[in-house]
Amino acid sequence: MPLSSRASSSSNFQFGKELSNKLPESWDGVGTAWLTGLILLAAPLVLGAARLWYELPLLVAVAVLLTMQGIRLCQAPARKEQRRMDAIDWAVILFVIYAAVRWLTSPTEYFSRLEALNVFGYAVIFLTCRRGLARRAHGLIMLAGLVFLGVFETGFGYFLSRHSDIYQPQNLWFPFGPTERLQLHYMPRWIGTYGCPDHYVELLVMALGAAFAFGAFSKLPWPLRIVFFYLGAVMLAGIMYSLSRGGWLGLFACIIALMVFGLRHGAVRWWMPVLASFLLLAAIAGFFTCSPLVRSRVLDFANTFEDNNSFYTYVRVELARDALRIAADHPYFGTGPATFVFIHPRYQSATFSRKAVLTHDDYLNCLDDYGLVGFGIAMFFVSAVTLKFLTGKLVDGRWQDRVITVSGFAAWSALLVHSTVDFNLHIPANAMLLFALTGMGLSRFREIEHWSTVSLDRFGRLPGYLVILLGLAYGTETLRTAVSDIIYEKTIDRALDEEQNGTIPTAQAIEDGKLALKWDWGNAQAMMMLGDLYRYRASREKEMEGRMIEGQEALAAYQRALAANPLDDTILARMGMTFDVIHRYPEAFFCYEQAVTAERYNGQFWNQLGNHFWQRGMLEKAEQAYLLAAACPNGFEGSQAAADEVQQLLNAHGISPPLPGTNPLESEPEKENAEPPTVP
Repeated sequence: MPLSSRASSSSNFQFGKELSNKLPESWDGVGTAWLTGLILLAAPLVLGAARLWYELPLLVAVAVLLTMQGIRLCQAPARKEQRRMDAIDWAVILFVIYAAVRWLTSPTEYFSRLEALNVFGYAVIFLTCRRGLARRAHGLIMLAGLVFLGVFETGFGYFLSRHSDIYQPQNLWFPFGPTERLQLHYMPRWIGTYGCPDHYVELLVMALGAAFAFGAFSKLPWPLRIVFFYLGAVMLAGIMYSLSRGGWLGLFACIIALMVFGLRHGAVRWWMPVLASFLLLAAIAGFFTCSPLVRSRVLDFANTFEDNNSFYTYVRVELARDALRIAADHPYFGTGPATFVFIHPRYQSATFSRKAVLTHDDYLNCLDDYGLVGFGIAMFFVSAVTLKFLTGKLVDGRWQDRVITVSGFAAWSALLVHSTVDFNLHIPANAMLLFALTGMGLSRFREIEHWSTVSLDRFGRLPGYLVILLGLAYGTETLRTAVSDIIYEKTIDRALDEEQNGTIPTAQAIEDGKLALKWDWGNAQAMMMLGDLYRYRASREKEMEGRMIEGQEALAAYQRALAANPLDDTILARMGMTFDVIHRYPEAFFCYEQAVTAERYNGQFWNQLGNHFWQRGMLEKAEQAYLLAAACPNGFEGSQAAADEVQQLLNAHGISPPLPGTNPLESEPEKENAEPPTVP
């Protein structure tokens, strides 16, 4: 999706060659800059924009931004602007098209759609910042805003750490609601407004890179440059106390990138940037080692590599090994966007004790989700951008160009390294900032005619009309998805409150769930929520007839959810629980059997199977299932206590306990007669 550029007397932008006539700045150029800046600076302020109720409205704003670029493209011929695209732009467009195709062919349409919307939004941000900013001053303002955002995040990280003492309840504060309690999990690490230190630290690294770029490469007055150096040093406190080892690697890559850029485009002798980088790294190392928390974190990492057993059961190593197995089974086109969370439990080993949403490695995640085809396109883009940063020539020698470009190169280098051990590219705020800084950095290089350069002038206003239509379609799809999710989120909150108060979910909650599906008929989360509401209502019915009515509604909702996302094995377990409620035990067993066969180490599934056997009076098999649940690496809480209670009942009847590790699915009397569940 090509985006137009504007030239002004202060910016003198080049796209292919310098414009011979200096055009006055217009409303759409200013609007582009301010809307882009608003999106970029607002995204990190609420959990890294990694929650749909905040992320999707931001993407609606991206749709408005795209439509504005379409209007500018339509006006470009009259303004005699040159519009060109090269291999980097084509790689972005090709990956967007491929992501859209994989969304439409994915077995999990809803979750793949969410990722495809994000990918499209990142492309819009990148191309806007590379092709659509009218003045370099707009880029400098955004960079300054990023620096001050980083300083704010550092202060907020400190403040939140002082209000997270679980031993002093009066100090507890959850700025994003009582359900967002990740700060308790990560204490004493700083998380800022992100909820996760690994993503929080990468924002600080990008902001620090921009601060040092102003201090080292600008020609601002020295007092102001010293202030930028000081602000960068302040952010080091947040980077240190995040205790993110991947973030520290990103910081190292950021400083090396600043040094490399200084060697290529600096106005001083080569030894000065090298010496400055060495002294800076030495000072940072000395500063970090003053913290006992940092020393403990480094020691834990060293111990992991000394012990082979610890190394092979380290979470990132296990995830990498499982991801490679998934890629081997789905080599060419992958499993589909955003499917890892559903695919991985079927591959995880007996020692993996968590539910992984992503691989902790953006490269492996891309390989699993998009296969070798998508991974190849992404790696071509990475190679082309890196080569451009390393070999490109700046438009001119102005300090503004150097500051913008080195900030982009520093952010690009930091994320490339950090992404090998984390998933920052799946955090919307960080991904948007990365592609924005990279796009702005690339925009300051001279355009060189080569095999991939294509001029859009020959097509007249047609590209502009296409971009406008694309923006409207993208905005419509994002808006309906956003409205549906907001209704769903509110319904979930209300239903949880009702459940905690011991009341049956109201008919209004069910109607709200149906309303969410009217806005987005593919919302798999809303379908499953409806099933849960009906199932809970069925379990509270005293008469069997009422149970059957509510239970059939629950099963219908689950069947619809399973059709929308056949990879989610939790739906099968929920169906089994519903069949138990309405006493259709053979069909319940069939559902549990499928669930535990697909995910052998899911303690929750084994626990639910134990409940099923207990309800049927099959106490020996119930104990076997509970023991397997307790033995699972991510065992379900209370399974061992349930097994002990069942054993007491067996002992009271003089029945010997089952052998350890016995599988209750073996020799199941109704197994051969069990039929797939049906919903009349």
